[in-house]
Amino acid sequence: MARHGASLVCVRYRYDEDTREHVKTVELVVRRRSRERELERAASAEAGSRAAVAAPRRVALRIGLRERDLQSRVKSAGGRWDPGRRVWFLDRDVDERLDLLHRVVGGGV
Repeated sequence: MARHGASLVCVRYRYDEDTREHVKTVELVVRRRSRERELERAASAEAGSRAAVAAPRRVALRIGLRERDLQSRVKSAGGRWDPGRRVWFLDRDVDERLDLLHRVVGGGV
């Protein structure tokens, strides 16, 4: 105990009959981690991965300026116009339901 202090867990005394030696072994604590902190970290990581899976992927759609009816349908489905890129952004699953996959262009979010 004087040599290893609080990191000492166990001391074992053995006798090796082949070599006729007495052997003393010690078990030491090398690292301690709080199980509570580990569980919090795991829960946080799991929540983050669930959010990433649950978060719908947004896709960019090219819709002509004169296609007002289609623009209205996309807008009512939650689509957002990006005037800088001149595209509509819409959730991928909604895009599939509206059968607009052929209008997807690069630049999804």
